Amino acid sequence: MISAELNKHLETTMKKLSSMGVSIVEQKELPYGVQVTLTGYGSSCKINLYHSKKKGNSIVQAGGDKSFLEMVLQKLDRVVASSAASKAAVPVPPGLRAGSDEAGKGDYFGPLVVAAVACLQSTANALTAMGVGDSKKLSAAKVRELYEKITVMSDVRYSVCSISPREYNRLFDAFKQQGKNSLDTLAMAHGKVFEDLSAEGEEPDRFVVDKFCEMKRLRPWLTIPVSKVELRVRAEDSEPAVAAASIIARSVYLGELARLSSLYGTALTPGAGAPVDRLGTKLVQLRGDAILLETAKVHFANTYRIIDKA
Repeated sequence: MISAELNKHLETTMKKLSSMGVSIVEQKELPYGVQVTLTGYGSSCKINLYHSKKKGNSIVQAGGDKSFLEMVLQKLDRVVASSAASKAAVPVPPGLRAGSDEAGKGDYFGPLVVAAVACLQSTANALTAMGVGDSKKLSAAKVRELYEKITVMSDVRYSVCSISPREYNRLFDAFKQQGKNSLDTLAMAHGKVFEDLSAEGEEPDRFVVDKFCEMKRLRPWLTIPVSKVELRVRAEDSEPAVAAASIIARSVYLGELARLSSLYGTALTPGAGAPVDRLGTKLVQLRGDAILLETAKVHFANTYRIIDKA
């Protein structure tokens, strides 16, 4: 019998997974826990969820595709952390720093967008005072408002890599043939925005990435010294440059999604849940299966559900 605390842990985790474009296809009770089988991004894995009065919530890997499992566990660290005691703020050292973050990774429709921002400590303080933070916690209107302020600041340098759905699908197929996956596409985009920032002027002293993978996956795409790069979980909460990059990436993503909506006459929305499936089914019924290559990340499990219903 699943306890109320464990059930709450499971519900919170399921909600987070759904927003990432990951589905739970099987659930099995364990002694003091529950095991769930996950699918998404063309892969599958298993994780065990536990709850105890002494240790609180925990998540343990239980097999499956290693790259997919790596991504899931890193993102679910955020769910577990939210129920734990808050950590001390990371000290902000002086000097020119850069941060990167992405938008659209867990959204079925629209592009994958990665942005990077470089600024000095004084500017980082100004960004924080402006209310710059995790774009996922802000309304679309607030994201756009902050984007317009950040991108005209004379002491902010930024770079954006926006990968359209068609190009994203091409890259996914090419990487898959090399034994890679969507995280490699993301790593490539992060490497590109850091390279662009360094080419535009003085190279930052430090580069902070909102962690989505291990360094071994990012390293091949870096043209900057690895010693300057830090992978940090929830980096947008402690590094203003990452928070600013998060907002720029989200604003560009939403703008591109609006453009695709106008182009194809269907109001496409972020996410990867049931409402997105309904939109996709409607779009395919109107324009045929091939429209998904132009508007969506077709390796998501949504594609199979949409084609089946259409």
